[in-house]
Amino acid sequence: MEGTQDGDLERVSRILVAVDGSEPSRRAIDMASEMAKALGAEITILHVVEIEEMPTLIGEAEDMRADEDAQIVLGMAAKLAKGKGVEPKIAVRRGHPANQILRFSDAYSPQLIVLGTRGVTGAKGILMGSVSTAVSRKARVSIMLVR
Repeated sequence: MEGTQDGDLERVSRILVAVDGSEPSRRAIDMASEMAKALGAEITILHVVEIEEMPTLIGEAEDMRADEDAQIVLGMAAKLAKGKGVEPKIAVRRGHPANQILRFSDAYSPQLIVLGTRGVTGAKGILMGSVSTAVSRKARVSIMLVR
């Protein structure tokens, strides 16, 4: 993190953790929660529901399932944070994960974004790109990637 004019590091008062329910994102919650507790920082847990193009009837059923999945992911993440002694804020967005994480970050203004890496490889990784890579390249704040 950049220092201020007097040489002090910027105080971390807000931490954004983006989660997808994977094991690396659980580890990201653990690490971010421990940091938030130690620093007295606020923590917000964000989950992005990816929107896919499909016919209307199928799309509506998929949206309902995606919303239910989002609530499960966020509930588990909040439980992990609370277990570390931190009371998180919760947020859900819809769209492309990297874009939505960056947009939310711009509005929320955290000093740190914490993400788990999933290590997407092969054709899927080439076509979709890695969320953590995209966020780390374009974010305006410090990023911590957790494996």
